[in-house]
Amino acid sequence: MKASKAIKALLVCAVMAFAGATPASAQLSNILKKAQKTLESVNNTLDKVSGEGGSEVAIPSGGTMVNPMAAAAQVELVGAYGTSTSENYGRVYLVLKVKMIANENRIGFGGSMNGAKTMAIDQDGNQYTTGTMGQYYRDVTEGIEMKVTLDDQYGPFDDVKKTAKTMQVIKLACYINAQNRGMITFKNVPVQWDVQPQ
Repeated sequence: MKASKAIKALLVCAVMAFAGATPASAQLSNILKKAQKTLESVNNTLDKVSGEGGSEVAIPSGGTMVNPMAAAAQVELVGAYGTSTSENYGRVYLVLKVKMIANENRIGFGGSMNGAKTMAIDQDGNQYTTGTMGQYYRDVTEGIEMKVTLDDQYGPFDDVKKTAKTMQVIKLACYINAQNRGMITFKNVPVQWDVQPQ
C-alpha cells in the first residue's frame, strides 16, 4: 500500500513537473527566437559596415563583384588597366562607373577600412596594395552614372609584375557615409596592359 502511494505521489509530481515545464520551455523558445532575430539584425548591420555580405554579380568586362553598399551606390568595374613603368613592372588602376543612390555628393575609394587595406592578388598569388591609408574622394551626383578613374598618385597598385594577366581578387575600400562603408570585392578581373580605357 505504502509503495503504491509513493508511486502515485511520484507520478503526480512528474505530471506536475512536466505541466509546469511546458510554459517555461515555450517562454524559453520565444526568448531564443527573439535573440536569433536580434543577432541577425546585428549581423546585417555589421556586414554592411565591415564590407561583408552582398550578392555576387558578373562584371561585363570580366570577373565578378560583391558590393555590400549597393543600396547606397551602384558600382560597376569598367576595367583594370596596367601602364608600364619598366620592362617588367607597372601600375594597375581601376576605372569604375558609379551611380549614387544615397543622398550624398562624395564617395571615397582606396586606402584602408576597418583595419583591412585595399589590395589585389594576381593569378600567381602576388599581393599588391595602394600607397595610402585614407580614401580618395570623388564628387558624384545622386542618380547620375559617373566615371571614376583611380589613377591619382596613391590610387593605383604599384610595382605590379607585367606577368599579371588576372587579379584573382581585388578588395577596394569604399566610404559613402558612416552607415555605408566597407570593402567592394572583385574576383577574376582581367588586367589590360598599356590600353587606354574607353
